[in-house]
Amino acid sequence: MKVLEKFSLKGKTALITGGTSGLGKEMAKSLLEAGAEVAIIGKDEEKGVKVKQELIEKTGQKTIYIKGDVRKSEDIENFVKLTIENFGKIDILITSAGINIRKNAEDLTIEEVRDLFDTNFFGTWYTCKIVGKHMIERRYGRIITIGSILSFVTIPGRSIYSSTKGAIIQLTKTLAVEWAKYNITVNCICPGVFNTPINEIIFKDPEIKKSFLEKIPVGRIGNPEEIGPLAVFLSSDACPFITGSAILIDGGWTCL
Repeated sequence: MKVLEKFSLKGKTALITGGTSGLGKEMAKSLLEAGAEVAIIGKDEEKGVKVKQELIEKTGQKTIYIKGDVRKSEDIENFVKLTIENFGKIDILITSAGINIRKNAEDLTIEEVRDLFDTNFFGTWYTCKIVGKHMIERRYGRIITIGSILSFVTIPGRSIYSSTKGAIIQLTKTLAVEWAKYNITVNCICPGVFNTPINEIIFKDPEIKKSFLEKIPVGRIGNPEEIGPLAVFLSSDACPFITGSAILIDGGWTCL
């Protein structure tokens, strides 16, 4: 097989939580362009249906939307079940659903902390667990979790968000070790600051935006479409020897 053929996702199927907006949507688009069929998961049904149609029109690939909330185990079980019913299998999982609450530690409520962990960590763990069982049976899988630069460094007001993203790194490494014998790779993409809806609030403040740009050696915010090729690579058969890795895509932030 020639090298570029190894990057093709033709015949593969993917499930992407948080696939209706931001980086999740961009990764869905890239996997579709590489030949995969994709199920996108999100809580907002009106938005999900709209994004599904948009992706189909742009790529011509089969795309389905499933309403679901990763904070609810029954929803996770349902969208995994429906994905398998529609596609027959799941080859690729990307756990992109996540939230961010920007508050100093002393101001966070217990409910906010639980919401962060339920969405970012529990949602990732339980989706990996359910899809992982299916992949173990098939002896094949490509799993991509989503960490952050804040898995490695931190900034004020992100104590619990950083904690959830740090935990995802350790989860990724352990799943990679446990499931390597089943031909399942588990890797983590750790984005820096991207121009996505979750970051809109900070970009409205010129001083905050300036302080962020000063930390990024390339001198700009990331464009969402720049994450897609990395997701395709880790989803493909071009990198079967890469597992348990946390790959930063941050414009050099963590080099400083």
